[in-house]
Amino acid sequence: MKECINNKFILDGQVVDCEQFRADLINKGISLYEVIRVTKNRFLFAEDHLKRLLNSASLACLDLWYSEDEITGFIGNLPLLNNTSEGNVKIVFNFLDRKKNHFIAYFVPHNYPERTDYQNGVRVITYPFTREIPNKKIWRPDFRIAVDKLIQKENIYEVLLINKNNHITEASKANFFAILNGTIYTPPSEEVLPGITRKHVLSICRKQHIPVFEKDIPINTLEGYDAVFLTGTSSGVLPIAEIDHLKFSVKDRVLSMLMREFEKIIEDKLKQKRER
Repeated sequence: MKECINNKFILDGQVVDCEQFRADLINKGISLYEVIRVTKNRFLFAEDHLKRLLNSASLACLDLWYSEDEITGFIGNLPLLNNTSEGNVKIVFNFLDRKKNHFIAYFVPHNYPERTDYQNGVRVITYPFTREIPNKKIWRPDFRIAVDKLIQKENIYEVLLINKNNHITEASKANFFAILNGTIYTPPSEEVLPGITRKHVLSICRKQHIPVFEKDIPINTLEGYDAVFLTGTSSGVLPIAEIDHLKFSVKDRVLSMLMREFEKIIEDKLKQKRER
């Protein structure tokens, strides 16, 4: 699959044709990255993503050479340069021998769920994989290629990662939640990449007085839950109908409320930006 899509991307502060994009720009050395969704020509939760990028750099003991304002300026031109108002933009700081090498920003392929996916839920399967330092977001091309091939082969939406203790941690591009008797359960923050959508879902739970417990979720306990769902940049709040061969309800009351409330947050974000 082509990594850089559309017409133009940003390379070290300059506008470059996508035809000149090379995989080595991100696949060699260490690449710290974030993916931000663009909706109606606006970047959603950009501040949250950039803060997480800074945290990844801190955990990796690496220094970013552009400020948040500079990064915002670079990526802000991408929708106009590519004549598109929707999509996902990837931001990468690449290091060789732990020294700064390239800054890249570009539109990447995305897989947004269909309306029927939110209504009927999606299928996922489990996949054995343990992230090293999960709070640090580093590009792993071999992992991504293997997972994408499996997703295509099995005709599923995502894979759930199972660590060496047979606990569910997260999906390859999303966080994981489970519901039992109106209570939310999700893997501990230190064992996953703390997603931006995850953060807002937890905030909704606090405001709505929904109990939340961060705890290990062994794979052999899955059948005891009422409902399960994903949260992510592309997926938003997305019900899971089936994990391997286990079926789950997609009409859970708490899940439906979380989906509605998160959509309200998106609507409010877009409205605030229009009024500025």
